Amino acid sequence: MLIFKGIVIGIGKIIPGVSGSMLAISMGIYQKLIDAINDFFKSPKDNFKFLLKVSIGIIISIVIFSNVIMSALNKYYMITIFFFIGLIMGGLNDIRENTNKQDKLITMITFTIIILLGFINIDNHININNTLLNSIFFIFVGFIDALTMIIPGISGTATLMMIGAYNTLIKTYSNIFDLNLFINNVKILLPFFVGMVIGIIITVKIINYLFRKYKAKTYSAILGFSLATIVLMAMKCINTFYTIQSLLIAFICLFVGIFITKKINYCFSSN
Repeated sequence: MLIFKGIVIGIGKIIPGVSGSMLAISMGIYQKLIDAINDFFKSPKDNFKFLLKVSIGIIISIVIFSNVIMSALNKYYMITIFFFIGLIMGGLNDIRENTNKQDKLITMITFTIIILLGFINIDNHININNTLLNSIFFIFVGFIDALTMIIPGISGTATLMMIGAYNTLIKTYSNIFDLNLFINNVKILLPFFVGMVIGIIITVKIINYLFRKYKAKTYSAILGFSLATIVLMAMKCINTFYTIQSLLIAFICLFVGIFITKKINYCFSSN
């Protein structure tokens, strides 16, 4: 069962708009994951078994579904992005319910900061030729991905899209068994996982503190982040060639995405 739950969380890791941590909360293992990482050495054997089973499920999910996502983005970019936007929009109300009206300023500040950062890399592509700088960048990417993986409501893949690392990572995942690309894949994945491990250890400590002391304010920042992500993802479609038919399909997929997220949240919250 833990491996299956890991597979579901893994889907949330690679589909922009779906928060793996929110799925973990819904399936009742989020706090267990936090405790297993935060208090690992209190019961290392049990915590290791628990984390291993969940991790196996996540890895299986990423390897299997990365090819599907890559193909969809290559063939139907705008339609796929609109579907992802719908997935994000479907979860906004659940995030908003955890905020306070007086914290709207935090939402606006977060929104503004993310929009400004997004404009720096609106082309969604990073190309670093220097090996050292490339390693440092993917350590940073791993750290950010860990942060989004731990904080509920933030889509890690939508964040990776915004900073220009998503395409590279999803392509690496989809080619992970290609021995001809083994060295290149290691150069990307090794620093990425180093950054992720560092990020998880640090973020678990921070998130425990924030949700204990400033839960509503934290969710207000998450709401601002999610809104900014929607705007930036939509802007990436502006220069995309599309027909009236593809635009119509894209909007249909937008509402399908909204429906799916609402349905997922409802189903898991009912259990």
